[in-house]
Amino acid sequence: MDDQSVDYILIDNPILDLQDRGSFSAQGVQDLETIMKVLTRVDLNLEHTSKKLVNLHVLLMHLLAWDNDLEVMAMSAMSIQKALEFDLLSGILDSTVRDVEIFVDHIQEEICEIRNKISCSYLAEHNIATLEERVFQSEKLLNESLEKVSKVKTQSTKLQRAFSAFRLENWEDENTNELSDNNQLLYISPSSKRRTADQRKHVLRMLEKSLGREIDLENKLAELMRNEEQLKVKLHHTEQVSVRMEEAAEVIWGRFLEAENAAEVLMGISKELAGRLQIVQVNINGSVQREAELNARLHYCIEQLDSKDAALNKLKRSIDEHISKGSEVSILVERVKSLEEQLKRSELRLVNVNALYEESQEQLSEMENVFESLKESTYEAENRAETTEAKVTQLTDTNVELTEEINFLKDSRDSNTKKVSLLEKQLREVQIQLQHVKASSEASQEQQNMLYSAIWDMETLIEDLKSKTSRAESKVDATEERCLVLSETNLELNKEIDFLRSKVKTLETSLNKVNNSKAASAKEINLRTGLIMDMVMQVAREREHIQNQLLLVKKENEVLAEKLRNAKRQDYREKGSEACGDNENLVNLEDDSCKEAFDKSSEEAVSPSKSLSVDKASESAPQGEDEEGVSCFEQNFSCQSKLEATSMECRRHFPLEYVIALFVALIAGMIVIYLKNLSSLKVIKF
Repeated sequence: MDDQSVDYILIDNPILDLQDRGSFSAQGVQDLETIMKVLTRVDLNLEHTSKKLVNLHVLLMHLLAWDNDLEVMAMSAMSIQKALEFDLLSGILDSTVRDVEIFVDHIQEEICEIRNKISCSYLAEHNIATLEERVFQSEKLLNESLEKVSKVKTQSTKLQRAFSAFRLENWEDENTNELSDNNQLLYISPSSKRRTADQRKHVLRMLEKSLGREIDLENKLAELMRNEEQLKVKLHHTEQVSVRMEEAAEVIWGRFLEAENAAEVLMGISKELAGRLQIVQVNINGSVQREAELNARLHYCIEQLDSKDAALNKLKRSIDEHISKGSEVSILVERVKSLEEQLKRSELRLVNVNALYEESQEQLSEMENVFESLKESTYEAENRAETTEAKVTQLTDTNVELTEEINFLKDSRDSNTKKVSLLEKQLREVQIQLQHVKASSEASQEQQNMLYSAIWDMETLIEDLKSKTSRAESKVDATEERCLVLSETNLELNKEIDFLRSKVKTLETSLNKVNNSKAASAKEINLRTGLIMDMVMQVAREREHIQNQLLLVKKENEVLAEKLRNAKRQDYREKGSEACGDNENLVNLEDDSCKEAFDKSSEEAVSPSKSLSVDKASESAPQGEDEEGVSCFEQNFSCQSKLEATSMECRRHFPLEYVIALFVALIAGMIVIYLKNLSSLKVIKF
């Protein structure tokens, strides 16, 4: 049984309700929990022992059935195997019975410990009664288990004795058989063996029956002795209780008579006090209701403060995250701090108001105690006054009777002078008693006056307490108004916080958009830079190709120039020697002009900065040649045609104007995108 089961028992027990738990002390609750745990453990152990005893009883019945068939077992062929099984089962039964005895003794010790704990614990009377009932039930179960154990033990001893006799007979039979085999002893008839065995069995059974009867008688005697002792103890307790009840009855009868005499006198005073007490109770109930309302309001305010504290903590976190995003957050933090200080002040004021309420409650409880003590003193004084009044009435009656007797005796002075003297003595004693009674009545009146003055003082104190409670209520109202103001300010702050959160969300969305645009622009720039690099690589390749073509054209031009020179020289040789000088000069001039044109075209094709002026150079060359002479143009027509072909091939393979225009457009687009990003970042910062 674990702690959960104990808690379940404590919860489901209808006797141990919440009011009783409130009356306990902490030590009493701990003692009760420990006792309940031990009791549950004892109950479980007793159930376990009862189940075990049932199983042992079944085994014992099985062994008894075998015991009845011992003779048949002795005559059968499987007697040895069955005897061994019987021996083993009887040994198991004996060992388990011993274990159960030890276990039951342990349970008995635990029950004794529980009784000691109950007697030494700080528990209520009804809880002690319930625990004692449970202990009594567990003791009953324990006694029943002890009886069962004793019965099983006696029967197991009987079985062991019977089986020991059976083993002795078998041993003697085996010895006789072995001796007969060895030819050491004489032959014994089987009929004599059977007779001796039957006689022994009969004797053993009679002995066992007698022993069982003796054991039963001893158990019965022990039970009778126990019952006698219990009855003696119960008689002693009943005698003591009767004596005490008689004494208490006498005391109660005397008190009852005194109470009857005092009841009539105290009715008026009790009515007055009851009216005052009703007024006080009405006031107390009103104050209690106000206190309950104030406590409810305080709980509501505390819950609101907790929720606001949680909201403020969230605000602090959000403000710490967004401090770098604006200067307005710092102002809000200062406002929040001021509001927190105001909340702390209001909480301190509420704590002070609660302390004042607790002090007022303590004073009211003290006043109630004083009222109760005053009531008791008034009851005692009224009882004394009633007794004194009764005595006064009795004395007045006796005085009247004595005066009548004196008057009667004065008429007969001669005969009854002695009686007159005695009566005078009695009168004096009665007068003395009257004086004592008057003094006691005066003292009782003084006590009543003191009580009335004390009651007046108590009323003044109650009025003072009422004034204090009204002041406390006014303070509570002021604190409630302040709480309302704080709640309104908190609502305003919540609105501002919501507005700031919306702003932060918009800023975050704009930042995300800007980041996305930046990423897109970066991707575009990377793509365009890749395209530009590809174009540059293509341009470099085409440049190398053009340079190679120009070198080939130079070589072809040189070969053609040499061929022209050789052809012209042959023509000049054929014409004559006169025109040789002039023709040589012309040839030299033509050669020089061709070389200059070729050099210009090669320089324009090689340099990338002068690639756009290829057409102008090709046009300026024929213009210069026109100025020098028409003859040179006609002679060098073939060279110019070749140069124009090379320039056209360059234009086809290398459109540099378009490439430069594309490059400039890309640079301009990149600059525009960069300027847009800078402007968007500035807008976000502002």
